[in-house]
Parts: sequence; C-alpha cells; structure tokens
Amino acid sequence: MRRTEIRHERSEAITPSAHSRPDFFLRTLNAPAIILVIAFSVVPLFYVGYLSFQDMRIGMGGGFAGLDNYRFVLEDASVIKAFTNTLYFAVLSVALATFIGLGVALLLHSDIPGAGWLVSAVVLPWAVPEIVNALIWQWIYNPNYGALNGILYSLGIFADYRAWLSSPLSAMHAVIFAYAWKLVPFVIIILYAGLTAIPTEQYESAEIDGAGDWAQFRYITLPLLAAPLGVAIMFCMVWAMRAFDIVYLLTRGGPGDGTMVLSYFVFSKAFEFGDMGAAAAVACLLALLTFALTALYMRALRGAGAKQ
Repeated sequence: MRRTEIRHERSEAITPSAHSRPDFFLRTLNAPAIILVIAFSVVPLFYVGYLSFQDMRIGMGGGFAGLDNYRFVLEDASVIKAFTNTLYFAVLSVALATFIGLGVALLLHSDIPGAGWLVSAVVLPWAVPEIVNALIWQWIYNPNYGALNGILYSLGIFADYRAWLSSPLSAMHAVIFAYAWKLVPFVIIILYAGLTAIPTEQYESAEIDGAGDWAQFRYITLPLLAAPLGVAIMFCMVWAMRAFDIVYLLTRGGPGDGTMVLSYFVFSKAFEFGDMGAAAAVACLLALLTFALTALYMRALRGAGAKQ
C-alpha cells in the first residue's frame, strides 16, 4: 500500500509540469496574434470611445464634452437620416443577396452539367476587392457610355440614356444592387455547403411519400438550411451596416443625403468637417448596432439549438 501511495503522489506531481510545457508553447505561439489584435482592434476601439466624450476638432485643441456628442447623435436630423438610410441599405441589399444566392445555390445543387466550374466562377466577384467592385459599377452606371444604359437602349426598353446616380431614390437602389452583387457569392458558398450536407435519404423518403418539389423545399430544405442561412444573413448584415467603399466611390453620400450611410457620415464628419468628437460618437453608435445585431443572432441560435 505504501508503494502504491508513493507512485500515486509522484504521478500527480509530474502530470501538471508535463501538461504545462505544451500549454506554454501554444501561448507563446498565440502571443503575437493576440498582441496585434489588442494593438489594432482593442486599443483603437477604446480610443474612439474616449474621443466620443471630447470636443476635439482637427487643428484645434479639445476638451471634455461630456454627453454633448451623444446628444448631437440623438437630435441631429442628418444623423437620423444616415441611420434610416443605413437600415434601408442593409436590409434591402442583404435580402436581395439572400434571395439570389439561395436561388443560385439550389440551381448548382440540382446536378446541372458543369456545376463544379460554376461554383468556382461564382466565387470570382467575392475575390474582387471592394474598391475594384465600386469602380466596375461606376462604369456600368455611367450616364454617357455605361453598360447598363447600352443594354437597355439596345433592347428598346429606354429611348435614351439615363443618369442612374442623379436622383436620391435611383442612386440608393443602384448602390444597393451593386453591393448585393458583392455579397451574393458569399451567400452561395454558405448555402451550397449547407445543401450538400443534407442527407439524400430524406428527399428519397419524401418522394416515396408523394411529396413534390415545393413540399420537399418547404419541409426539408428550408428547415435544414436555417442555421447556414442565419450565418450568411448575420455576416452580410454586419458588413452592410459598415459599408463604405461602394458609397464613397459611387455617390459620396449624395445626391443630397440620399445615400448617406453611417459609415460615410463618420468619414465626412471627421475628415471633411474636422469634428472628431461627433464622428467618434456616431462610430460608437454604429459599433453598438453591430454588436446588438450579433448578440440577437447568437441568442436566436442558442434558442434554436435548445429546441433541437
């Protein structure tokens, strides 16, 4: 008994040190990444929060402003307009991207010839940088030689060329369509992966029971795609809420404030008007909206997991 106890004590004494070495090695490997995240994400986030309580302007000394910048955010009509524009832009662009992406994913999953090549092709718009995407659509919407005007004119739909970015309503919808085109490949990839994970036996059983295509889509495909669909919508909403490049290069928030979204409002307030404090307050509002959206999604995901 005495020997057994001694061996047991030795094993307990040796085990922690044996496990601590790989843990220390892994932490050492992760340290540079953690330092970079803190330096370029956490520290700037806290600094923006600090600026939101300051009366700071470019070229002028600042001082503590309390909640004045947040009062400006809640009361200024231009901020409210940018907020409503952001919601309108995000909801419509994500809805359009989801609708098109779901349709294309179902088409690719239907065993059409060359589906593998088509999956690779739909990834190309996703690989295009944001600024290149905006420049492409700037050329497409050009009122003098744009591709959209050329196609519609040659088909006889319009008798003359139109300036798609000249009115607030048409400019907003043009920007929405351009941004949705950028989001569609991501939605296709996520939903196509979800479709390939659905067991074919469920569809075979449904066919034996006499279920048609619509019934299979409604009672098998959609419920099993709920999780990947939620992931795609959540990521696209977060990206759309902070979209900047497409607005900056196509409309600069105009005409008037027709396409003024919160991200461009922050840029304009900070670097065109020099009001860093107010810009920081609006940026904090945008960050809170993004965080709230993510939190709601995570809560819904946990609720769905608990029900299952």
